[in-house]
Amino acid sequence: MISSINVMDHISVTVSDMERSLAFYRDLLGMEQIETHRLEGETISKMAGKDDVIMEVVRLQAPETPGMLLDLQEYVKPEGKVSNGKLGDVGHSHICFGVPDMAQAYQELKAEGVKFVSEPVSFDLGWAVVHVVFFEDPDGYILELMQVPYETKDGEH
Repeated sequence: MISSINVMDHISVTVSDMERSLAFYRDLLGMEQIETHRLEGETISKMAGKDDVIMEVVRLQAPETPGMLLDLQEYVKPEGKVSNGKLGDVGHSHICFGVPDMAQAYQELKAEGVKFVSEPVSFDLGWAVVHVVFFEDPDGYILELMQVPYETKDGEH
């Protein structure tokens, strides 16, 4: 085991249209925009393993999780292709966001036209009941909502 990993810094999602994705992640979901930068030239091209990369990056964070960042990345050049990875596919991932009221969040997002995989479901974990649902961002990337705090069996949250 290596001894050098000590924190989790960020997660990134590649998007096809930064403005559309900001309207979703920042304006609809309520994430806070922390910084914006443009990466281009030899260093980012070397890191990405692609020629002549130009990338726009916007860093976001959830209001109650400072320091854990979500990077939206748009490859201006070379333009990326849309992934067809789905839930259950090896190499696919998803990001889970906590909400205080699952039913309310689901209804509000559904009213805004957000596409859901299903209605919210509940898992009885023995010590708590967890309410969750999968949904899609504008590019079809799978996200999850989870009601936080959990509904614990002793009535506490």
